[in-house]
Amino acid sequence: MEKFNFYQDRKVTCWERTHFEVTAETYEEALAIVQSWQGEDMMEWEDEKKVTIVNCIPLYETTEPLSPKENNGQATIEVFEMNGKCITDNTNPTKL
Repeated sequence: MEKFNFYQDRKVTCWERTHFEVTAETYEEALAIVQSWQGEDMMEWEDEKKVTIVNCIPLYETTEPLSPKENNGQATIEVFEMNGKCITDNTNPTKL
């Protein structure tokens, strides 16, 4: 028997943890800067002067599958031949 290779791409949701530094005179001033973002993505505020990203890591334990319905009807699982040709996905399983 021969072996044949394929690969799968899967779209999922996953939390990220971003460590960052805020340059300020005091902790209170730094805290006020962070709170002024009102929960917006801190990456929008990075400027390498006052706000600097230290590292960003995916929290793999929070990974959850995403259905096509949750992805506006678009596939969230695609299977490919090694040359990159998509041969099936979870919106059209008989795609050949």
